[in-house]
Amino acid sequence: MSELAADNLLLPPVKDKKIGSWSYAAGRIRSLEVNLFGKGGLDRLYAADNDQDLRLLMQEHHYPQEEFSVALRQERVETFRLLEEVAPQDGYRVALLLFADVHNLKFMLKEWLKADNRRSLDEMSHLLLQPSLLDPVRLNELISGTRDKSDGPGWIIPLIAAGEKAYSNSYEAAAIDRALDKTAHRLAAKMADQLNNGWFIRYFALQRDLINLETLLRVRSRSLSETLYKESLLPSGLISEDLWQNLYQAEDGKISMALTATPYEDFAAYVENYSDGGQAANFVRDRDQLLIDHIEKGRHVLSGPELVLSYVLAREYEIKNLRIVDAAIRNQLSLEQRNALRRDLW
Repeated sequence: MSELAADNLLLPPVKDKKIGSWSYAAGRIRSLEVNLFGKGGLDRLYAADNDQDLRLLMQEHHYPQEEFSVALRQERVETFRLLEEVAPQDGYRVALLLFADVHNLKFMLKEWLKADNRRSLDEMSHLLLQPSLLDPVRLNELISGTRDKSDGPGWIIPLIAAGEKAYSNSYEAAAIDRALDKTAHRLAAKMADQLNNGWFIRYFALQRDLINLETLLRVRSRSLSETLYKESLLPSGLISEDLWQNLYQAEDGKISMALTATPYEDFAAYVENYSDGGQAANFVRDRDQLLIDHIEKGRHVLSGPELVLSYVLAREYEIKNLRIVDAAIRNQLSLEQRNALRRDLW
């Protein structure tokens, strides 16, 4: 096994503040919620005719006035900087951002494992996620060997080793993704458990289940092996990993029944139609919408982590909507085609 056992995981360091409160943080966030697009803003966004319309809407909602992709990246950096500034418990920010580090790690590892034609860090930079817990320059130095592993954060070194081992076991780049995705979700779940916030714990559990469901549908539609399927499964969410494993050979009706009385009951139709044209994209849209609906519940907590994080995560999905509309404008999609891709926020 190339993935790391949960008990052996080293967590990224967290520096909680000795001053500050969630009440103060909630007040700061309430004053910023007017910047979110909301339903009316999304209606205008999805009706945008050109780049100029897009830029004006972004300006109205207080995005940096930069080139499109730069503006989105800067806004994401600023949103997490705000979270770091106002949240009295930093574990929430760290748990969310570690996925950026794992994304960057996977990308850099696959690049460095190439025999030739490796891209430089500058050439890769537009594909890396920011902000992250570890500076991509330092991460790249650790992976390339120009910086000694002993000079790296303790939590990232085992992840680098796990990715390298996954590749050496199979010489398959996708094995890196499978090993490190599983590890990232184990880290996030462990951090969420330590924070002991039910809403946050459930957010990651929903994520894991929905990814596992997508994996099940995808491997069945492509007739991929049971071994590959089981290696790809993430840790248990609301549905146990054992049940997910058993569903590989199950009939459609049994899979649909397993989804009954869970938050995923409405996804049962995909068991039969996932292979049809456009249904895979529709699944991802509906997956995002279920997570957004959970995030929205955090807005109704008067003062606490849920309210603050609901703003941060809403901005993340807002950025996704902006990317969708930018692509729709470039590809001249109709309003109907665009709206089929829309992620509705409150």
